[in-house]
Amino acid sequence: MKEISNVSMGIDKISNSPLVFLRVEDTNMVVPIWIGPCEAGVLALILRKEEFERPLTHDLILSVIQKLGAKPLKVMIDRFKRDIFYAKLVLKDVNSKEIKIDARPSDCIIIALKENIPIYIDDNIVRDHAIDSSLFYDFNLEENGEEKKDFRKEIENFDIDELRRIFEERENDDDDDV
Repeated sequence: MKEISNVSMGIDKISNSPLVFLRVEDTNMVVPIWIGPCEAGVLALILRKEEFERPLTHDLILSVIQKLGAKPLKVMIDRFKRDIFYAKLVLKDVNSKEIKIDARPSDCIIIALKENIPIYIDDNIVRDHAIDSSLFYDFNLEENGEEKKDFRKEIENFDIDELRRIFEERENDDDDDV
């Protein structure tokens, strides 16, 4: 499992669908996951650190977990099958036993951001689905390891077709070299 160091959002301009981008720690690799508009709205508010007037569904879930004496530990995006990503919310119960709850990645990501718990992604998912973000954004690090630019701002206008075009050009260049 690889840890996710950054979560940001964008829009797939072809389908006009929201995307969440999970940046793999210490790499330029990002895993795009298409999410629903409702989850995207909540995620956008969380990323902007906006407060909600009343508890939302994720707040309710976290409240129930807390009242039952459990605590969220981490999120694991652990499987991809039939074009669907699968995730688990890992809790620690009152007896310090780990409980894994099947959930959508978008819900798990929202809970992870609200609770400041780590997000992990399976190595095979990274290998098969990650995109090298240096194709459209150069991660420049300051001496202290902080990024010079805000990754979210750079990726908000993500265009999957532009990325496909870049890949095709590189493949054609590779074919010309043979």
